[in-house]
Amino acid sequence: MSGHPPALKIPFTITGTAIVENASKDGGFFQVDLTSQIGTQIARYNVWNKSPKAVEIAHGQLSALCRATGIYNIDWGNEGAALRGGKGLMDIGYQKGEEPTSEKPNGGYTELKKVYDNAGNEPGKPIQQQQPQTTGFAQQQPVAQGQPLTQQPGGGWGNPPAQQQQPNQQPPQGWQQQQPQPGNGSTTTDRASLATR
Repeated sequence: MSGHPPALKIPFTITGTAIVENASKDGGFFQVDLTSQIGTQIARYNVWNKSPKAVEIAHGQLSALCRATGIYNIDWGNEGAALRGGKGLMDIGYQKGEEPTSEKPNGGYTELKKVYDNAGNEPGKPIQQQQPQTTGFAQQQPVAQGQPLTQQPGGGWGNPPAQQQQPNQQPPQGWQQQQPQPGNGSTTTDRASLATR
């Protein structure tokens, strides 16, 4: 078996980040080391790839990681150092075709399957509230604990605004970042797509 053993909703801390050129030297990926008390799983995000589909998948997965950790400003100039120390929960499972078999009872390679915030919530999904427990004699009313958290425009969470506001059509300041290309120069990328997935 390689990497972190399979586990569900195990706490992690991001212990390393790096921009790595791919083997064919025509692109690269963003590497993130997620460490738990039982091992380290390396996640590779194909942010710089010839395949638009691979880049789209990478942006979605990286967006989920940012939402889970609550860290959104990634500076490629320092190889995403802001993510280091970020915490959350993760599911690790076997890669397709690497499940345990009679010939290989311990299985093969594992991969990061899903990330969650520290409370176990999936990024981008509504927070699940537990239903109040009731007795068989009378229905109890749940105690109000302030206003419920709702998803805000742009994907953030918080209390609902006092009045409806028109969403800002301009991306927030700082969302346009210089993104180095492995091996040569740099280009500009719009990271607002990472925060809205």
